[in-house]
Amino acid sequence: MIFRHYLLVSLLFSLNMSSGPTIAAGTSYSDDTELFVYDFAKAGDFRPKVLFIFDNSGSMGETTLLAKEAYDPTFPYPKLTSDDGRNDYIYYAINGTPPSTLNADNPNRLSANKNACATAINSLATNGLLTSIYWNYDVTGNKNKQKGEWKPLKNFTNNNINIIDCQQDILSLNNDNSGFTGSYQSVSGTTKGYPVNTNSTNLNKPWLDTSNPTSPVTGGTDNLTLYSANYLRWYHAPAQFSASRLTVAKQALQELVRTTPAVDFGLAVFNHNDGDATNNKNGGRVIRQIIGGDTILSSGKTASQDIIDQANSLSAETWTPLCETMYEAYRYFGGLDVYFGDDDPARTPLRDSAAESPLGKYKSPYDKCSNNGYIIYMTDGAPTNDKAADSMITALINTLSAADKITYGTTVGYGSSGAKSYLAALAGYMKNNDINTSAAGKQTVTTFTVGFGDDAIKGAGDLLAETARRGGGKYYPASNATQLNEALKSSLLAILKMNTSLVSPAIATNNFDRTRSLNNIYYAMFEPSAGPRWKGNLKKLVLSPEKGYIVDQSGLPAIASDGTILDLARTYWSTSNDGNRVADGGVQEMLAINSNRNIYVIPPSGNNLLPFTKDKLEIIAGSAANLRTHMTLDDGDSAEKIIDWAKGVDAFDEDNDPTTTIRDNILGDPLHSRPLVINYGCTITTGQTSCTPDLRIVMGTNAGFLHMFQDNGNTVDESWAIIPYPFIAHQKALRENLESSSHIYGMDSSPIVLVNEAIRDGDIKSSQGDKVWLFSGLRGGGRSYYALNISEPSQPSLMWRLDNSSPGFGRLGETWSIPEVAFIPGYSNLINGKQIYKPVLIFSGGYDQAKSALGQGTDDSTGLGIYIVDAETGSLVFSFTPDDDSSTNKKVSTMTFSMPGSVSVLDGDGDGITDRIYAGDTGGNIWRVDMKGSDKSKWSVFKFASLGNSHLTGIAKKIEDDRRFFTQPVLVRTINKGWQYKDTQYIYSERPFDAVLIGSGDRNRPSSEITTKNAYVMLRDYNIKPTLFGVEPNTSIPAAITIDDLYDVTIDPFIGKNDDQIVSTTKLLTSQQGWKFWLNETGEKSMGSGLVLQGKLYFTSFLPQVQDFQQCTIQSIGAMRQYMIDMHYGTSFKYELDSSGQQVPQRYVEVNNKVADDLVIHGGDDSGIRIIGGAPGSTVILKGDTSTQRCTEEDECSQGTEETNMDMSPKKIYLYEGEQK
Repeated sequence: MIFRHYLLVSLLFSLNMSSGPTIAAGTSYSDDTELFVYDFAKAGDFRPKVLFIFDNSGSMGETTLLAKEAYDPTFPYPKLTSDDGRNDYIYYAINGTPPSTLNADNPNRLSANKNACATAINSLATNGLLTSIYWNYDVTGNKNKQKGEWKPLKNFTNNNINIIDCQQDILSLNNDNSGFTGSYQSVSGTTKGYPVNTNSTNLNKPWLDTSNPTSPVTGGTDNLTLYSANYLRWYHAPAQFSASRLTVAKQALQELVRTTPAVDFGLAVFNHNDGDATNNKNGGRVIRQIIGGDTILSSGKTASQDIIDQANSLSAETWTPLCETMYEAYRYFGGLDVYFGDDDPARTPLRDSAAESPLGKYKSPYDKCSNNGYIIYMTDGAPTNDKAADSMITALINTLSAADKITYGTTVGYGSSGAKSYLAALAGYMKNNDINTSAAGKQTVTTFTVGFGDDAIKGAGDLLAETARRGGGKYYPASNATQLNEALKSSLLAILKMNTSLVSPAIATNNFDRTRSLNNIYYAMFEPSAGPRWKGNLKKLVLSPEKGYIVDQSGLPAIASDGTILDLARTYWSTSNDGNRVADGGVQEMLAINSNRNIYVIPPSGNNLLPFTKDKLEIIAGSAANLRTHMTLDDGDSAEKIIDWAKGVDAFDEDNDPTTTIRDNILGDPLHSRPLVINYGCTITTGQTSCTPDLRIVMGTNAGFLHMFQDNGNTVDESWAIIPYPFIAHQKALRENLESSSHIYGMDSSPIVLVNEAIRDGDIKSSQGDKVWLFSGLRGGGRSYYALNISEPSQPSLMWRLDNSSPGFGRLGETWSIPEVAFIPGYSNLINGKQIYKPVLIFSGGYDQAKSALGQGTDDSTGLGIYIVDAETGSLVFSFTPDDDSSTNKKVSTMTFSMPGSVSVLDGDGDGITDRIYAGDTGGNIWRVDMKGSDKSKWSVFKFASLGNSHLTGIAKKIEDDRRFFTQPVLVRTINKGWQYKDTQYIYSERPFDAVLIGSGDRNRPSSEITTKNAYVMLRDYNIKPTLFGVEPNTSIPAAITIDDLYDVTIDPFIGKNDDQIVSTTKLLTSQQGWKFWLNETGEKSMGSGLVLQGKLYFTSFLPQVQDFQQCTIQSIGAMRQYMIDMHYGTSFKYELDSSGQQVPQRYVEVNNKVADDLVIHGGDDSGIRIIGGAPGSTVILKGDTSTQRCTEEDECSQGTEETNMDMSPKKIYLYEGEQK
């Protein structure tokens, strides 16, 4: 009997960030979602750059509208129909529409004394409203374990609002909360402080940070508008007098600028524009550059007041050069020469010379905080005298591809005359192309349009609507003053709302040659969001050994220089170019048209999978009422609709299209679940030399499902999806997708498989006795393991489940540890006179989530121990935990730290039976277990190494030494060719040892933990035979290796040394118990296992982005380093040329915006060995081939793999059985 253990690993991560005002949900407890959510929240100072193009044409002066006097906060306006007359309440609106119900029937009202947003208090007192992101301080939990947490205000109504604060206070560095008159305080005993989340249960002190606005505030992407009651009475009062469109527009602009301080505004207007000749004062001009509203100008005014004054000085006196003025705006955003802006130099208000350089070029408003500008174009009519820019716009359009010309490059007609305009074409060009090539990255402009008045709506409505559509914005028709006010507010809320993908490959093992790999590579992807529901996908690419790089369907390079999938790539299974976009292509495209799915639920008891239907769920729950309780449904919720939604049905018409029955984005996010590829093989028929293998891919998602997919080559099918019953309770929250401080987890771990082939023909068939068993934990999803029989891949069955309530598993934590399949001494059956060993699973205790919140060196209560279970039944065979000794447990009282990483197992004497286990813990310890003989009570376990501070006390216990191990140790059997120091002299020897290699780093706090000095270490274990330490005669438990016992190889130990010095260094290095390689950058940590190839060590680290709060956007989540050093000596084996042409060691390769998990070895059909998941490899250039439209320049495309320059030819192997004397 043989088994094959596929542990196929994914590569984390590549994150593509689009610009936008992202203040995503903060984490109330740490986990590695802080890379994608918490870190975004630090980007709180993002200020959209908005240029108003303000119509000052003659028709704007027509007095045709009813209007009101400007709002006067000192005047008490009359009550409304539904109004209790109280001024001590304030109101909020999510969509920018001011409410008219001013009484307790309005759920979106709160007592004014609950408002701690100082900016809002001031703005409500003067302007009557303020738009910002607001949070409510929510207290949750039972009375024995409550905690306070800042959450988005939009999720709360009047009865459960305690206290609110806002983003604008953080942006303005205003920590004053004295406007709030309740009992809450900050830690300093005052009301000063910023809304900061921690795990503190000091519920009366929500402002836990009084000075540092860079702390992880809670948030979301939704801006709300807060209103005073008096303002709402004014707003809904009837209009009282006639006014010109220009007067109404000025009033609307004034209110918008004053009450939206989080936006940087600029203002452009029309020149007089007598005609289309060059001397006709064509186009428009920028009369106020885009600048922060609180900027103090040379005049002494703020920029906000100045833009209001500039607008108020406008007269209605020009023609309507819509396209020409848009073209000047294009030049302004692009930092190009002034063109039309100086055509009307005497007209007031004058153009803003501060927007230009002395050389006559515009100062582009883009900065490090933005690469997308915005235009809000307000006009009251169709274009007139508007042809002077047509030839220049045509030249831009002519640079586009034929497809792009059709998509957004054509003219649009307007009015009854059938005239054509390039306005929409220019907006499309500005949205889809880099309009400022002198700046890094791609700078674009999104355009919103407002048609003000009936003439604009009827005469130019189609043109304005198409301009907004191509420009990526929205068109708002407004026929009166109220509608104009709402249109401008809505456009700004859309701008504030506007605004990433991870890649995890796995490799399919070739059953016919288990030393090689098939060339299919599968990428698990996800896209973070502010809510608990994240999009996911699975895509396929292929490694072409002949070409030496990863290719897409077309056979062209598919990987960009940063390791992400190229935008132009069409991955396998996809019908169009999908690239790195999570929502497009892959299995998501297949699921969107698949209404006939096989979906099962795992009941909490019994060994049957049941159909995922409401009837079966009610049977499991015991009643319909119990099911509703389990699903946390409210009275108005439909259990059937939520269940249908979970199955992929568009039960709530989320796309506003009643003709569609399948919802978008069915697949949840595979945040930590690595795709597992199982090759069921195939039969080579007579006369054939090959066959197409049956490849199945299994992957879990945080929607709660475990999926199996079948790779059919260019297409993919879903075999089944299975959800454990506890995750039914998550479906309502996932469906509602409210902004949340916590990510929802489900089947979050990586599955493994055990294959038992009765006939070793590489063709797995249940009919001939072959068995395939699948195992998966939950990682962040819970404290359980599940086992499935998938011998018949399309007909899964449940084998067993275990969790922390199972006998002997009370210490089990979150099941992070991916089990190892093994045979162990004494666990066998006597069949036909032969001992047949039974397979077992070995895994560590998992993770205690409280670890992230507690201080250094704190003992854990869960996640403790090493467990061995029967692979077929799930029953406990033996464990090592702090619990009392028993027939199934050995007490290890010093095992007090959770153990999230997978264990490593070793057959020390070469008999095919595992007799040794190594495992790391979050106290910085490495444990060794020896299993010699069948008497489990004699098995030994001890701390092989203590490399953190858990063994230290008092002043010696330093936080920088709080090293934690989250990854699986790497084991290598080798020889120490060096000197041993004995009896005052060095003696040369070749001494066999087992190398244990591992790196430290808090995987659960990848960006927020920056104080620990982490290291990657190689430890020498000279006790290479299984030994029962302290039990066998003349044995004692070895002393634990400490960090001080290791030689420092952070700098190449041989660099710059002569022969004598190298000999001396070698003596020191080889006489110590291993080496340490410090990860010296701020916050640098190891987050994945390394690998060793022919004595060459490859390992990775993550360098978190050190964020500056004054940066308005996060350019990167951090960087990955792939280190490359000799395993034995820590020396360099790669070199590069410096600027003087000298060879210098290349210790690492760095890739920005990437987090590396475990590295993957790929052994291809060409016998070459490659590494996937670290450095993206060499640059690929398709020389002389411009037809591909890709990979024609440096730093555009890469191989996607790293060549090791090794092959799979036979190598010398050392087996050390019996060598020790």
